[in-house]
Amino acid sequence: MLPRITRVAALAALSVLLLGAVPAAATWSLVWSDEFDGTSLDATKWTPDVGNGCPDLCGWGNSELEYYRTQNLAVTGGNLVITTRSEFYGGSAFTSGKITTRDKFGVTYGRIVMRAKLPTGGGIWPAFWMMPQDDVYGGWAASGEIDIMESANGTTTVGGALHYGGGWPDNTSTSGSYSLGGVNFADDFHEYAVEWEEDAIRWYVDDVLFMTRSSAQWYSLGAPGNPRAPFDQEFFLILNTAVGGWYTGCTTPSCVTATFPQEYLVDWVRVYQDIPNEAPLVAFTAPGANAPAGDITLAATAFDADGTIAAVEFAANGTVVGTDATAPYEVLWPAVADGCYQVTARAVDDLGGEATATLDLTVGAGCGQTAYPGPLPVVPARIEAENYDVGGSGVAYNDQDAANQGGQYRTAEGVDIEACTDTGGGYNIGWLNPGEWIEYTVDVPAGGDHFLRARVASLSAGGAFRLLVDGVDAGVQVNVPVTTGWQTWTTVETTVALAAGTRVVRFVPQTAGFNVNWFELERDAVSPVPDLAAAEVRLLPNHPNPFNPATTIAFELATGGLVDLAVYDAAGHEVRRLVNGGVHAAGRHEVQWDGRDAAGRIAAAGVYMVRLVAAGTARTQRITLVK
Repeated sequence: MLPRITRVAALAALSVLLLGAVPAAATWSLVWSDEFDGTSLDATKWTPDVGNGCPDLCGWGNSELEYYRTQNLAVTGGNLVITTRSEFYGGSAFTSGKITTRDKFGVTYGRIVMRAKLPTGGGIWPAFWMMPQDDVYGGWAASGEIDIMESANGTTTVGGALHYGGGWPDNTSTSGSYSLGGVNFADDFHEYAVEWEEDAIRWYVDDVLFMTRSSAQWYSLGAPGNPRAPFDQEFFLILNTAVGGWYTGCTTPSCVTATFPQEYLVDWVRVYQDIPNEAPLVAFTAPGANAPAGDITLAATAFDADGTIAAVEFAANGTVVGTDATAPYEVLWPAVADGCYQVTARAVDDLGGEATATLDLTVGAGCGQTAYPGPLPVVPARIEAENYDVGGSGVAYNDQDAANQGGQYRTAEGVDIEACTDTGGGYNIGWLNPGEWIEYTVDVPAGGDHFLRARVASLSAGGAFRLLVDGVDAGVQVNVPVTTGWQTWTTVETTVALAAGTRVVRFVPQTAGFNVNWFELERDAVSPVPDLAAAEVRLLPNHPNPFNPATTIAFELATGGLVDLAVYDAAGHEVRRLVNGGVHAAGRHEVQWDGRDAAGRIAAAGVYMVRLVAAGTARTQRITLVK
């Protein structure tokens, strides 16, 4: 609320409400609060204001009619109670209460929120607002004012505002309002909040965003070279109920029509700040890569460097087996039948950060060889080298030692996987030797010659590999050049003949001394095309990529039809279905992914796959979410 005499002039400059986009979820950590659970005002947090502003600023610069007294403040029943009365005191016709955190608590940026039930009636003006601890840029409003919530008279509408610019009379303001469609905010408790960041401030009622203002819309004449001024300094909190004043349109006692006494009930005030959250660590301790059929104990260790582990959730092939909130983290998976399973342990910390460990588990006789869990790669496709087939040693791969030398991703198996710094991140395979091999199952819609590209790196020796298709040598050898670094990447290419259908491609290193990040298969355009359906669908590069918090995924259809579009994590589990069988017309379409899973949780940073299915074909593409 305005603390100066120029409110009429300022109100003339109020802007039209502009709705803003819902922002990315922040990692809000509670840094200060008052729950008002005691029996008296906490003097370490709040200071009452007393008086009516006289003699220097009678009516508090707004022609207000109240006198603030400590007797009008109470903490009872779990609430702060500010009582406004019709009684003559100190030259004023009404008494009320006002408290501030000035010189006791201040905040620069954060989420500031209050839960309260408002007073109401003609001439009543409750407010929750903020002023600068120091007038760094000059007197009001050159140093700013943030009105989180204020309401007047009938309280069917609440507002928020910023005051900025120069010192009076060169000040200006911008504001917006929110209503519940005729419901009075005095009838029940509601939450009123701002989220204040360096370049934006957003206003909410009950978590509904109703106004956004950016730093491009505010300024301070006291800091012409600072685009974030004046809202880049420490502000303190204020709670009060005024009577009359310019905001109510009532400046004499005779026009006040409210019934007295009126109570402003504040359940709590909380201040959060966006404190970066380091993701937890999690790793399986049991079982290993193989286990007998029957009851199996799933166990993992989990650690959070900047907090605590809230729980570890265990799942098998996407179905939750159980959750443990206490270390050692383990659950019993009963009566497990022979087969191949992808087991995950998902650790969640106290601030919602997540990490997932993955175990490819063969139980009993296993299941033979199957494609890596998730969407079967459909040519044209990019195949991550670490996403080789399931089946275990001697079936889906052959490695000279049983340990994963890189210690990443599929840690219970022998293929050596490490973190990759190539574009998109993720993982790569390495520590390759002659005599080893790795297999990948792919779907080939149309037979003919195909381009095979491999993303490779070699410190000093270079290397070579061959390919087998369904156990038959494809007749090609691909040479890997020296790239001068294990994470210095280049792409090599060859042509391989593939028949239509489901094919198993075996990668066979001929030498040691190189790493592989991914393979790509794409049909040679000069080959005869018996079925043009695949060419009718294009999955375009997402933008931006890498991204945070959201990205736009575009696709093109030559003809209209049903479309499925989903996002999968690196383990092949569906994270979010963006289009579920909807009919789309021919042409270009765009869908935004907000970085959240189907349950609305923020997805962890990492590499994800987008899969588009339309016109009888599928397209996949890798995208990267960063934090």
